[in-house]
Amino acid sequence: MKLSINREEKKGMFGGAYFLGNIKVTITDEERRIASERRILSIPLIGDKASASSDAANLLVLFGRSTLSLSDLTNGIQVKAEGNQIGLLGWLEDSVREQCKIVKANLEMIDGGTEEEI
Repeated sequence: MKLSINREEKKGMFGGAYFLGNIKVTITDEERRIASERRILSIPLIGDKASASSDAANLLVLFGRSTLSLSDLTNGIQVKAEGNQIGLLGWLEDSVREQCKIVKANLEMIDGGTEEEI
């Protein structure tokens, strides 16, 4: 599993600055097979269906969705952050890094172990 996070500062039409963040996860065929078998691809990594949660609210502000799954990340997401949203972009990047570490560890454990060990 490889995580790519890129952030670019852009200039707006009227002189304001904003950040454009691109986040993408690349997984191997074996990791994809395991994730598909275990239905891990569609499980929300960040946020939930209850838009009252703070994570879901942050995601709604950044890109209009209340959840973020591994499937979303393998397709790649692009986030535009302006003004006070720049802190939320940092929060999202940190949250994605942390969740990807957990998913990678779980995929490696599943791949190297047996059902009984899990």
